[in-house]
Amino acid sequence: MDVEEEGPPVVLWFDDITTADRERVGGKGANLGECARASLPVPPGFCVTTEAYRQATTGLSGALGADAACGDAAAIRQRILTLPIPEAVEASISEAYTELGAPVVAVRSSATAEDLADASFAGQQDTYLGVLGIDWLLDAVRRCWASLWTDRAVDYRRQQGVSTEGLALAVVVQTLVPADTAGVLFTRNPVTGDESTMLASSSYGLGESVVAALVTPDTFSLSRGPRAVSSREIGSKQTRIDQVPGGGTITTDVPERDRARQSLTDTQLLRLLALGERVEAHYQVGQDIEWAFAGDELYLLQARPITTSTTHPRGHAPVEGRIAPALRNAVIEHFPAPFPLDLYAVHRVMDALGQLMRLLGLRPIEATSLIRGDDDGIIGTNVAKPDLSPGLLVRLPRMMAAGARYDPSRWPEDEATFRERVNEMAVRAQELPAAADDASLQLVREAAAEVVSISVTRYSRYALPMFLNLAIASVLISLARQHHTTKPQDLYLGAPYKTAEITTAVAELAATARGQGIADTIVAAEPGAVGAALASDVHGPEFQAHVAVFLAEHGARTPKPWLPFSNRSWREEPEALFALLAASLRGTHSKQNQPSDPAPGVERRLPRFLRRWWRTNTSRLRARHVAREGSLYLVEEFFCVARAGMDEIARRLVDRRQLETTDDLRFLYFQEVDEATPNPHIHNRRARIRRGRPARCPFPRRPSGAGNLPARGRTCPVLPSGSRSATSGRVAPY
Repeated sequence: MDVEEEGPPVVLWFDDITTADRERVGGKGANLGECARASLPVPPGFCVTTEAYRQATTGLSGALGADAACGDAAAIRQRILTLPIPEAVEASISEAYTELGAPVVAVRSSATAEDLADASFAGQQDTYLGVLGIDWLLDAVRRCWASLWTDRAVDYRRQQGVSTEGLALAVVVQTLVPADTAGVLFTRNPVTGDESTMLASSSYGLGESVVAALVTPDTFSLSRGPRAVSSREIGSKQTRIDQVPGGGTITTDVPERDRARQSLTDTQLLRLLALGERVEAHYQVGQDIEWAFAGDELYLLQARPITTSTTHPRGHAPVEGRIAPALRNAVIEHFPAPFPLDLYAVHRVMDALGQLMRLLGLRPIEATSLIRGDDDGIIGTNVAKPDLSPGLLVRLPRMMAAGARYDPSRWPEDEATFRERVNEMAVRAQELPAAADDASLQLVREAAAEVVSISVTRYSRYALPMFLNLAIASVLISLARQHHTTKPQDLYLGAPYKTAEITTAVAELAATARGQGIADTIVAAEPGAVGAALASDVHGPEFQAHVAVFLAEHGARTPKPWLPFSNRSWREEPEALFALLAASLRGTHSKQNQPSDPAPGVERRLPRFLRRWWRTNTSRLRARHVAREGSLYLVEEFFCVARAGMDEIARRLVDRRQLETTDDLRFLYFQEVDEATPNPHIHNRRARIRRGRPARCPFPRRPSGAGNLPARGRTCPVLPSGSRSATSGRVAPY
C-alpha cells in the first residue's frame, strides 16, 4: 500500500539523500547517503527522518519541555518509550522495511550535530543490531528516539552549549552485513596527522567485541606509497559476536589458532587501503571509516571526517617542535591503551620522570594532568613541551657527570636492596586473604612507591649516563673505521642482560622438551591446554618442574610492563610462555653460529692510546645495559606484588556482589577502588565504563588544536557492532 505523505518525508532512502538533508537525516544518515550516491559499497538502507520524531512527539511537547526544564531525563525517556507511533509514520517505516526485503538490520540513531568535522556528537544515542521483523524494528526506532534523552547525551549537549529547543533525532535502518571481520580505518594517522599512513583495526565477526573492550583487535599500519602493510600488531581476539539469522547476535570463543593469526590477509588490507583512498578522494579530507568483510565482499558501513588528527605545529620554535612530539611518542610507546586502573601506575612512573626533570631545572606538567581519564574511563594525554630554564645548560651536564661517576658495576648492590624489599612484599601478598581491606591497598601503594624509587635510580645512575657511553662508543667505532659493520648497540652482545638470559632459558626449555620427547605434545596443544596435556604425559611432571624453575627466575616478564593492571606476567598466566615455547619448538633447533663479540675487533683497529678508553667505556656500557634491563625486571616484580593486592580487592568486591567478575576491576580508577567498600554503585559505574571505552583506539588521540584535556572529551562513533546494546567510545585528546 502506497502511503501519501504531506509535508516533509518521514522516510528517505540512502540513494535519495545528500549532505543538504543533514537536518532531516542527521550526520550519520547524510554521510551514508553521500557514500551511496558516490557508488561506494554501502549496504542498502533508509533513514527515518527527524520529521517522524517530531510527528511522534507532537502531543508530548509540553510535557517534554517541563521535564527538560527540571532536568528529569528519565521521565522524558519513559514518555517516549510508551508513546504510540503515528499510523502514517508506522506505515511508511513498514513499507520501506518491506521494500528493503525485511532483512536483519542495524538500527542506529543519527543526530543532526554528529559527524561534523569540528565536533562529533556520535555515540550519545543508541544502536541496536540484529533487528528482525517490523515489530522489533518499530521498538528499536522508539528506543533510539528515547536515547536522545539519556543522562549522558543530555549532559554532553549541556557542555557543548546545544539548545534542547526543536531537538529531534533521525534513525538509520541499514541491512546488517554478516561480517567475517569488521573494524575501523583512519585514512590518516590520527596521532601524528601523517597523510602517508593509514591505520586499521580489525577483529572477527561483528564489531561489538571491539567496541565494548571485550577483545584486543589486530592493528595495522598501511603505507600509501608504495602500497604495503608497514607494521602489524596481533591482538588476542578471544571472542567474536555474530549475527543470528533469526535475529539478535551470538557470542562464541575464537579458536586459539585463529587468535594467534591476523584477522585480515595482506590482500584484504590492501583492498581496505584502496577503499580508504576512494573515500578520502571523494570527501577531500581525512576519513574515519567503518568497514566489514563478508566473504569476498568489502562493505563501507560509515565514513566521517577524522576529528582527532594532530595538526602539524606552525610558527613554534624548533626546540618545541622536537620536544613535544618526542614526549608524545614516548607516552604512546610506553603506555598504549591503558585501562582506568592502570592510570595509577602510569602516574607513579611519570612522577619519577618528573622528579628527574625538576632536578634538571625543567618544569614538567604534573603526571595527573599529563595523562588522565574522564568520567567514562577514557584515558587521554595533554602533551606539551616542559618549560625550559637557562639552568638546564648547567644542570644537565652536572647530572650526566654525576651519573657517569657512579660505578655501574655496583648494580648488584642496588639490585640486592630492591630484591630484599620485593621478596618481603611477596610474603605479605600471600597473607592478604586473612588481612583487612586496607592491607591490600597499602601493599599496592608501597609497591608503586618502590617502582618510583627504582625508576629514579634506573634513569639517574644508569640510563642517562648510558647515552654518554653510546656516544663515545660511536666515535671510537668510527675512528676504527668499523662504523659500516658495527653499531654501539652491538656491544650488548657480550653482556649478561635479562632479555638475553630469558632467551637462553627459553631455548634450554625447548631443548629439554625435545630431549624428553614431549615437544609434539606442547606444539599440538592449545596454549591454555598445555598444562593438562603435560599432566597426562609420563614425562610431563618432570618438565613442569623445569617450567617452575624458569618461572621462579624469569616469570615476572609481562607483555606491557608499564600497564600492570590490564596485563599479567608469565608466572600468573603461563599460557603466554607456552605459546612462545611452542613457537620455538616449531622452528629449527640446529646449532646456529652466534655473532662474535665485536669489541676486540674494534680495539685492534684503534690507536694504542685509545684502547684503554675503549675497554673502559665498553665495560661501563655493558654494565649499564645490564642494570637498565635488570631494573625494568624489578619493576615487573613489584607490579606483580601490586597486582596481587588488586586481585585480592577484586575477589572481595565480587564476593560482596559489587562487581560481576574480578576482571571488571580494571575499569575503575584507583580512587574508586579505594572507596569501593562503602560504595554500592561501583557495579553500575564499571558497566558504564565497559560500554563507553573506545577499544578500537589502540593509542591515545588528540583533536586538532587541543590544549588542556577538557573534563569531557569529544566523541567518536564506535565500530560496526553486533549487539543490541552497542554504544560509543570517547575520543581522548592529548
